[in-house]
Amino acid sequence: MNRAKGILIVGGSGALGTHLALALRDHYKVYSTYHKNRIPVRGVTQIPLNVENRDWAKRVAYMAQPEVVIYVAGSNTLPPGEVHARNAEHVHASGAATISMVSDILQPVFIYLSNSYVFDGSRGNYHETDTTVPSNALGKAKLSGENFIRSRTLNYVIIRSAPLLMRGNGYNLSQLDQIRMTLDAGKKIELSNDELHNFASVHGLLDLVRRVIETGVRKKVFHYGGLTKVTPYDMARSFAEKLGYDPRLVFSKKTTGRHFGPLDVPSEDYSLNFSQTVEGLKIKPLFLEEGLDLINQDLVTRT
Repeated sequence: MNRAKGILIVGGSGALGTHLALALRDHYKVYSTYHKNRIPVRGVTQIPLNVENRDWAKRVAYMAQPEVVIYVAGSNTLPPGEVHARNAEHVHASGAATISMVSDILQPVFIYLSNSYVFDGSRGNYHETDTTVPSNALGKAKLSGENFIRSRTLNYVIIRSAPLLMRGNGYNLSQLDQIRMTLDAGKKIELSNDELHNFASVHGLLDLVRRVIETGVRKKVFHYGGLTKVTPYDMARSFAEKLGYDPRLVFSKKTTGRHFGPLDVPSEDYSLNFSQTVEGLKIKPLFLEEGLDLINQDLVTRT
């Protein structure tokens, strides 16, 4: 009997990491790491890991013997200050470098989850081959991680995703969880109205990761997003209406001082062109409304 392919999810206790573990556990032997807070998932082996501890990371890699490593450690929200910026660099760049180096002898496929902030936001509709010039700490950290992975292994796959529409795992809250809880308490919430994103359903991203593993692609960069381009403010209002909350509780706030166009329109556009992903891996693109509909059917539980 053939052994199930081993997959090591680094950052498995995060919201996206938990989604990945749940999506992959039925067909693969899944190992999931956590830093401080263990999120139990039935059928998944949980392993404590500090990505800055090289010796322990090496032991984890040799114990799991993964054919695939998926790196999703760290937050994908913009760090508010320099201290948080340094933390982002440690996790998204240095941590990814550590895991890549200690697992290199095993030659796994290394899937690095990045995001749209590796671009400068000046025009949007970014293709995989467009020049990356990040303008914030998160984008710079992600790009550092991307560049290291590309330089160290031939078995890399980089997936850049737009902000994800998803539920959290009960401990780590997603952006939609935070919006829903605030609205449920009858409180107002402020969100950016000067950044455009094509928000992506987590279901599509999970499908993309599965297809990458199944097809065995190498040395590729894939983009994934949704078909609707809106600001976080407009997304939150649509979400409020979908769940029956008062959309008037959602307020607009400006978050940047940069303007690439007229002052009365969003100043930055981080939307991703993902036509290559749809055509090459047969991933179904979704409109914002479809992604929000799936949220009502999707609840990540501690199973």
